[in-house]
Amino acid sequence: MKVSNLNGCKVYNLSSSKAMPGWISQAQRKKLSKDEDWNKRLELIQDFEVTTAAQCITMTRDAEHILVAGTYQPVVKCFTTSDLTMKFQRGLTCEVVAMESLSDDYSKIVFLQSDRTIALHAAYGTHYSLRVPKFGRHLQYNWNNCDLYCCGAGDEIYRLNLEVGQFKEPFHMKTEGCNKMHINPVHQLLACGGEQGICEFWDPRSRSRVSSINIFDQQATSNDITALKFDNDGLTMMLGTASGYVHMFDIRSRQPIYTKEHQYGLPIVDISYHHSSKTILTTDKKLVKIWERNEPNLGKVMANIETPADINALCIANDRRGETGLLMLAGEQGRIMTYFVPQLGPAPRWCSFLEGLTEELEENAKSSVYEDYKFVTRQELDDLGATGLIGTPMLRGYMHGFFMEMKLYNKLRAVSKPFEYEEYRKKKIQERIDAKRASRIATVQRLPKVNQDLAKKLLKKQTSKAGAEEGKKDAKDLVDPRFRAVFEREEFQVDEDAEEYRQRNPVLKAKEGEFAMAAKRAQLKRNRERDSEGPGGHKKPRKMFTLAEGVSANDVVFKGAKEQRSMKKDMKTFSKMTLKDP
Repeated sequence: MKVSNLNGCKVYNLSSSKAMPGWISQAQRKKLSKDEDWNKRLELIQDFEVTTAAQCITMTRDAEHILVAGTYQPVVKCFTTSDLTMKFQRGLTCEVVAMESLSDDYSKIVFLQSDRTIALHAAYGTHYSLRVPKFGRHLQYNWNNCDLYCCGAGDEIYRLNLEVGQFKEPFHMKTEGCNKMHINPVHQLLACGGEQGICEFWDPRSRSRVSSINIFDQQATSNDITALKFDNDGLTMMLGTASGYVHMFDIRSRQPIYTKEHQYGLPIVDISYHHSSKTILTTDKKLVKIWERNEPNLGKVMANIETPADINALCIANDRRGETGLLMLAGEQGRIMTYFVPQLGPAPRWCSFLEGLTEELEENAKSSVYEDYKFVTRQELDDLGATGLIGTPMLRGYMHGFFMEMKLYNKLRAVSKPFEYEEYRKKKIQERIDAKRASRIATVQRLPKVNQDLAKKLLKKQTSKAGAEEGKKDAKDLVDPRFRAVFEREEFQVDEDAEEYRQRNPVLKAKEGEFAMAAKRAQLKRNRERDSEGPGGHKKPRKMFTLAEGVSANDVVFKGAKEQRSMKKDMKTFSKMTLKDP
């Protein structure tokens, strides 16, 4: 059982556990009995599922039976709440579009099927079936005059009187096609929501159209009405459109009181009132939205229930007390999706064990012992100026540090570093500015700001291994993505002056010795140059050599050139000589 929380409203998913396939063998069932996860699963009703997908779900008036219509293969199942198991299953000839219970229990049911057939079922099975001229979309039964209304693709609403057993003159609408109908529980006004955003109201007593509402004025595009529901007060009406809007109307006015939008933009599937919690449940294909219906919190969302499969129908579980917090959803999966919302109401009496399960879950959801404490080292205590607290009850020694209350830690941090937030804010702003600059066309900076020497080593090593092309990569690409923070965050800067770094890198000491010798030689050279300077700071002319008496400079140059020519001639002669044996 999974739990989700939105705005303090907890939603328990009762159908999140594993389901047992129907084709599983008896030996495999015995193996599952030893599985711990399988034994801890929650199954609200035994085999509460259909073959492929569920189209409709409803509950009888006596709150004793749940009717589910499925497809592939078309089937209807009846589940008993007193036994929490299936009572019967019937195969149908075609898929069910809509269904209505004509009695307080399951003994009289009517189905509208996709082949234009209206099937009447009794407790023993199929009683009678007939066909309507056009494909139907919805059914509605009037308990006062025993009329069964059927709307469909045409502009006619067919009336079948079940007391007399014959069709009556149909109602003719102004629009082509009617999607939903509902009868007001107070004065039996029939509302018909059709295409082109028009909702018509008919009086069954006079068999005439009373009024109509056009919601084109509230929407920029044409929206068909896909959901329609009256409230028990007789004045409030809700309309759901194909574009995901829900309009709340007072039937005495043509303007909506409030409009709620489903952000998915999908057609509204169902609208339900939860009177005990004074909320409204609006459903589309993806989620169920629960929101307030009264002022001053009108429209405030209490919870959103997102389902793993598309939703086709919603049913609020009832018992003899009235509406409860259990929701049953029929969708595009075989299993019926069930959710329990304690804020809507209590669990039904036929599954009152849900109350105990939720209480146990709340008791087990306790906070950790160390959640309100902060672990600090001695260095962090020095930075905070809280070394005087060592040995007091405010610090609890643990391993290489101490545990401190989070409140005390926050106060000390605020006092010791009052401008920390401003620095953090400036740093984040600078990071965003740098990120924007990086997105522009600019020269690629190969070396990061942090640990440039390490980046140079990695790039040099990669270049020597893979060639010049690979050497063009960024240093961050040469490191595992988990360690890229070494080149991004300043706290990972390598401190080359640290003793640990020098011990692990003894080559640095030799390099430092070479640097010292080079500096010494440079200093000696500067000293010699300074000693050679004469008075006034001028350098003395260097004395290369002196000529002997009677020898001129031209004689020296001529003699040197003559000796060079003779040397070249001798070398040529020596290269032509051949070695002879002695």
